[in-house]
Amino acid sequence: MQTQTLEYNKQTKKITLNTYDDGFLLTETDITAQTLTLALEKLYDDYGLEVGDELVITKRNKLKNVTKIEIK
Repeated sequence: MQTQTLEYNKQTKKITLNTYDDGFLLTETDITAQTLTLALEKLYDDYGLEVGDELVITKRNKLKNVTKIEIK
């Protein structure tokens, strides 16, 4: 059975879309740039920011150590 996952590799600093078949990796596609672009666009829209506006992000808590999400 094939499954897909979104994974973040802390060593390579890459976000990848991976396809597995019975636990064996078939494909790994780097989607870091696309993911960050979409996330930033969403933040800009959520806060109503225009070109030239600034958004300051302050890390206050350690996020959960999630590095892999299965897509169903």
